[in-house]
Amino acid sequence: MTEQPSDAGNPTDAKGDQPAERVGAARDGDEAPESTPPTEHDDTVADTPSTFGISDVQRRAREAANELLEHEFEGIIKVEPGDDRWRTVVEVVERRAVPDTQDIIGRYQISLDGNGGVTGYELLERYKRSDMKEEF
Repeated sequence: MTEQPSDAGNPTDAKGDQPAERVGAARDGDEAPESTPPTEHDDTVADTPSTFGISDVQRRAREAANELLEHEFEGIIKVEPGDDRWRTVVEVVERRAVPDTQDIIGRYQISLDGNGGVTGYELLERYKRSDMKEEF
């Protein structure tokens, strides 16, 4: 029995005699296809038509707060989907104080479209860190 040379880079077709073309493989003279990063679907919300998931919204809301509000980011306290948008509520430290219980915290709503673009933001309230606030 004689061994046939195999082309290690290309699998053979069903007959075993000609290299099979790989899906997405570059042909001679062609540039290699660009790879697209995998998208995570584990954290998407079923009611939202886009593939922009909650973790993406959290990341984008944090970026938007840093870009738009010019205050130190404190945290995200709410993320909820709408028809074709996301509503987030973030907190930022508007003024540091000593003791820190006297810090002034600003709560802002940041609205994002289905792809993470900022469509608006609004100051909801300001309060001292020591004030007990219920989540809304």
